[in-house]
Amino acid sequence: MNMVTPQRPHGGEPLLPHTVHRTYRTLSRLGAFLSATGLSPDSNEMSYRTNEGFYVDQEAGVVVTATSCDRPLLFAECETLALLLQMDLVVLRFDPLLGASFDVLMDGSQSWLCDFLAWRRDGGDMWLVPSQASGPFFRFTGKGLEAYEGAPYSNGAERYAGIMRAIERPSFDGGF
Repeated sequence: MNMVTPQRPHGGEPLLPHTVHRTYRTLSRLGAFLSATGLSPDSNEMSYRTNEGFYVDQEAGVVVTATSCDRPLLFAECETLALLLQMDLVVLRFDPLLGASFDVLMDGSQSWLCDFLAWRRDGGDMWLVPSQASGPFFRFTGKGLEAYEGAPYSNGAERYAGIMRAIERPSFDGGF
């Protein structure tokens, strides 16, 4: 019997194809992002799981994956993954010139929320803020993804100072 799992969805093929869309630079940003959110305290396990292309945290109810592909590539595969696991899904999209941006698919939702940026105060929680002026704000901690209507910053200067694109350095540590 062929069991359906994220590793072997239907015919033994991987759910997220092993192509050039996950480079070392992309995976290093995924690992740094997961560490910054507090999802994985064990760096060895996290490293092993991110090399597969995605990270699942059952307790937090979230799946995080990374790619260097442009939107809308991998949306269908990610929707299948979210449906199989019945969790929120976050896609880190890394571009070497523009940096990291994020797409969010909430559990049970039919529509993607696209083009979010990582934002963090020094020593604070990780947030995903819309690149445009409107939209929901997501606080991302070890407990999962929480949606908020209000911004975690009070003005444009705080917004600009807290945005982390991780272009040159893969760090999401929040230091200015």
